[in-house]
Amino acid sequence: MGAEELEPEEFEPFFASIEGTLQGRKIGLFGSYEWADGEWMRTWQARTEAAGGIMIADGVTAYGYPDSEALSVSDGR
Repeated sequence: MGAEELEPEEFEPFFASIEGTLQGRKIGLFGSYEWADGEWMRTWQARTEAAGGIMIADGVTAYGYPDSEALSVSDGR
């Protein structure tokens, strides 16, 4: 990720290539960051929902390494 966008050289092209197949699929998003406030997750989630993906929960983010709160969300505790 950079400048609050999906990483442009590998991940953005990958996500764009599957975006049209998300309709009706249950999706979970997660990632970590070390700058700004993780706005990219909100954008990524909005793109997923606009493509018809069904979010199973809000995207999970962790600043730096996942802390106990982020880990508890990811494993359902």
